[in-house]
This record gives sequence, C-alpha cells and structure tokens, in this order.
Amino acid sequence: MRSRIMFAMGLTLAVFAATAAFAVGPKAYIGLFKDNAVAVVDTAENRLLTTISIPPGPHGLAVTPDGRAVYASSDGDTKVSVIDTATDSVRSTIEVGKSPHGLAITPDGNTVLAAVFGANAVVFIDVVSNSVRGQVNVTSPHNIALTPDGRTAYVAAQGKGALALVVVDVRSMRQTESVPLDKTPRALNVSRDGKKLYFTLAGVDAVQVLDTGTNQIVKQVPVGASPHHPLFTLDGEKALVVSQGPGVLTVIDAAKDEVVGTVKVGTLPHWIAVGPGGRFAYITNEGSNDLSVVNLDTLSVVATVPVGNAPRKIVVQPAATREMSGAAKTGPAMSGPATAVATGIAGFVFADTVRIKAGQTITWTNNDPVPHTVTSDDGLWDSGDIAMGRSFSKRFELPGTYAYHCGNHPSMQGTIVVSAAM
Repeated sequence: MRSRIMFAMGLTLAVFAATAAFAVGPKAYIGLFKDNAVAVVDTAENRLLTTISIPPGPHGLAVTPDGRAVYASSDGDTKVSVIDTATDSVRSTIEVGKSPHGLAITPDGNTVLAAVFGANAVVFIDVVSNSVRGQVNVTSPHNIALTPDGRTAYVAAQGKGALALVVVDVRSMRQTESVPLDKTPRALNVSRDGKKLYFTLAGVDAVQVLDTGTNQIVKQVPVGASPHHPLFTLDGEKALVVSQGPGVLTVIDAAKDEVVGTVKVGTLPHWIAVGPGGRFAYITNEGSNDLSVVNLDTLSVVATVPVGNAPRKIVVQPAATREMSGAAKTGPAMSGPATAVATGIAGFVFADTVRIKAGQTITWTNNDPVPHTVTSDDGLWDSGDIAMGRSFSKRFELPGTYAYHCGNHPSMQGTIVVSAAM
C-alpha cells in the first residue's frame, strides 16, 4: 500500500514538474532606462523573472527570429549587448559608436541595424559573427523600421536642420531617398503588406500615414496627446499606438486608417510588443514603472507587472523558443503524455529538433508574414497553408524520428524525435 502511495505521489510530482517546466511562455525583454538593465518577464504567468545589467541607458531592443538572442543598445555608451535568452546573460558586446539608439533586425535574422545617434550613422551588424560589416551616414538617427521583405529601412533622423525620414537600401547599405519633415520624428513602423508607414512626430497629436510607394504623407490619424510608438498587429488588420499624455493604447483600423477603440494603460506609455498568436499586447509604462498586458479581443488590461525604473523598449520572443530552453532539452521535464508542446515558425526557420514523448501534441504557430506548411517528408501529414498568426497541431502516438519541411519553402526543414511514454 505504501509503495502505491509513493508511486502516486511521484507521478503527481512528475506531472506537476512537467507542467511547471512549460509554464514559462515566450519571454519579454524590457529596457529599464534608469536601472541600466534589461528586465525579463514570463508572458505565461506575467511575472518578472530576472534583470540583466548592461551599459548605461538601455535604448533599442531587437530579438532574433529564432528567439535565441536579444540585442540591446545603450545610448550612454558605445555598445550593443548580445543577450543569450537560454541563460539570460550577456554573452558578448559589439562596439558600434557613440550613443546607439533604436535597433531593427531583418526578417531573415541575418542583420541588425543600429541607429548610432552620436556617430551620425546607421550601422549594420552581422548576426553570425556579431561584428560590424558596414554603415551609412544619417544625421542623428533615432529609430528604424524595416519593410516586411527586409530590403528597405526607414530611419527617423533627428538632426538639427535635417529632420527627415531617411530611406536606406539594406542590401547595398546606401541612402536612396530622404523625406523632409518640419517636426522631430519619433517612432515608426511599416504595415504588414508594406504599403504604409505609420510614424509619430513630436508635438503632433496624430499618427502620420506615409504611402511607401510614393513616400508621401497621405493622412493623419488623430489620437491622444503625444503619441509615441505605432505597431501593426500580426494579422495586419489593426494598428496600435500609445499616447503618452492620457496614457492610452489606441487601436486603428489599418485599412481605413480610423480609430476603432482605446484602452487606458499606465503612465507615460512608451513602447508596444505583440505576443505570438497576436492576442495580447504588452505596453511599457515609463512613468508608472510597469508593464500593461492588454487582451486585444476585449480591449482590456488583464495584468499589470512591476518591472523596474523607466521601462522603455520591449520585445517578445517568438513562440519557437519554448522548446529550446534547457529544461525542454533534458528529457525529464518533457515527461508526461498530457503535456502539450508549443513551437513556432519565424524567420523562415523551424525550431531545432523537438523531443517529445509518445502521446504528446505539438502546435506550430506561424510568426512570419507569409504562409508556411508543416509537411511530413514521408507523406504522413500535411498542414496546408498556415497563415501568419495561425497554428497547426499534430499528436504523435508512435515513437520514432519524423522529418518535415515547408511545402512552400523546401529549404525549411525540421525534425521531431518521439520516445516511448514512461
């Protein structure tokens, strides 16, 4: 009888451990400007996990499509720090020049662009070698937005007498155009179809809409006082923008360029990120030192997370990183056939080999702006097209090794190793 009780207790603890191992969702990384650190938040439980010290003035953030690294610039220094998301520690730094501001990463994950304000340059960082491979001169660059194909960068230039949106060809690393402005540009983002650029201007209480075909401003969308960061949702149907005066998140119909809703967040909201699947938005509040988690279906704040002093930029890992953690690779944390495994597709790459037990289900979520498939090499299953933000699930009953690929992009390949259930 005692042995049965002990076995039952052990089984319960094993199931609990397996569940706990997967409680950590994709992590959010937040630059704490006054703490000289990056906060790490678990988006599954909306709780602060740790903080990572970096050089003074955390400013820009960019996460690689596979979620394994976060790049963080420090505008009080000359460095971009490379954070390993498996250990949440700085694994290297890159010298880019005085006072680096905003960062952006190309969709293929190969290049990080750094707006180096004090050096009057946009610097191109090779992700493989983590070294600078070139630059283009831009006067006082602040933030950067990339088109979905990664070929064109729009740079908010804040130089005295040279206020502009500077257009840069990423492949050739050269300026192709400059759109002069009469106000200081702040933050900017390109729509999912690449046809519009939303950006904000200091002292103008409206989001500017630029036609990327003509590089002409075609509309203004009135929002709250002092709008800052605009961001398009994963499905491209809506745009989000924070207004620092009233402390609100405004939702805009991206097709009509019209406001369709607002939600009150914290004090002095600064930046926005959208989590995998596109259901939740994460807003940093510089004045109230916290993070607002907004359900975009109900337009309501579902959690407020204290994170540290003066949170500014934020990025969220793609879903692909959940199975990449050390716990996921060790085996025991994967035990228990009831455990579901979430993985993702990002940057035209499947996650590394996924190891599961027989009876477990894997769910793939597409974080890329184009459809992908999850197709068995042996013809055992085919997901069909998975649109951006959509998912496909497959339960594996029999042990074995299963190779799969994307039917639309055959170079994308993945492997699943299924071991016998305990």
